[in-house]
Amino acid sequence: MKSSFLAHGKVILIGEHSVVYGMNALAMPITALHIKADVEKSNETWMDTAKYHGPFFEAPSDYDGIKYVVKTMMELANSSAPVKVTYTGEIPMERGFGSSATVALATVRAMDKFYQLNLPEAKIMEITNHAEMINHGKASGLDAATVNSDYLVLFNKEDGPKKLEEKLNATLLIMDTGELGNTKEAVGMVRKQLETNVDANKKIERLGNLADATIASWHNHDRKSIGQYFTEAEEILASFGLATERINQLQNIALKNGALGFKLSGGGLGGIVLALCDNQEIAEKIAAQSSELIDGYWIEEI
Repeated sequence: MKSSFLAHGKVILIGEHSVVYGMNALAMPITALHIKADVEKSNETWMDTAKYHGPFFEAPSDYDGIKYVVKTMMELANSSAPVKVTYTGEIPMERGFGSSATVALATVRAMDKFYQLNLPEAKIMEITNHAEMINHGKASGLDAATVNSDYLVLFNKEDGPKKLEEKLNATLLIMDTGELGNTKEAVGMVRKQLETNVDANKKIERLGNLADATIASWHNHDRKSIGQYFTEAEEILASFGLATERINQLQNIALKNGALGFKLSGGGLGGIVLALCDNQEIAEKIAAQSSELIDGYWIEEI
């Protein structure tokens, strides 16, 4: 018997880093990018991924989050029988697409089906979020909420996720810098600055304010203002040391070629960037101009 679950990725539109400190953020699911977890009986508890094939609990520390998930699910099922978990999918790792949350959620749901536990939704999200804490050191819960949603997610730690079903009537260009981001390192960098610098705390507060302003403008379909908020957010994130030279180059190209706004998405230090555009033609033009600097791109109507 094999049980499977397909989970999709996400991008944070605005509010990364500030969301960790209780402020609002806005994120959207990317259903075109997904990871599937298959769980089946085995002679040994085994993991198959694109990068690792071997005994599950001997996998490198990068996999500690899903080791926790598998151990927890086996305990809940009161089972020590070995299983094989196979991961397949198309989400670039360590780019800001929520790959770790996607893997964790897919694993929880596939094992829930495999063991016929029928866990309540709150328990599924609790396990997924704890895996994220292991992966990133400090996690807001935003990634887990968004990879579990079919709609835009408005999120803060106190209220949890809320759906935003309205359309902005704009085009979002998502570009992969090809540089590996490191959320744990990035969150640590920001936290260290917040502990020693008053201005850093003001910047984080401003990031939260920009997320609030984006949400208000979204309801008014004011994509021009949102573009300005994106670019200001990028300036703040860059001031924390989260932008790379390639991200700066991509920003110049995007803004020179008609983008309404530009920012990195996720932890930073690489990963993905967003250009908000009036239409697909502008998005395609920016992507073409950026082709030598990126590993790929996706265009979403939002």
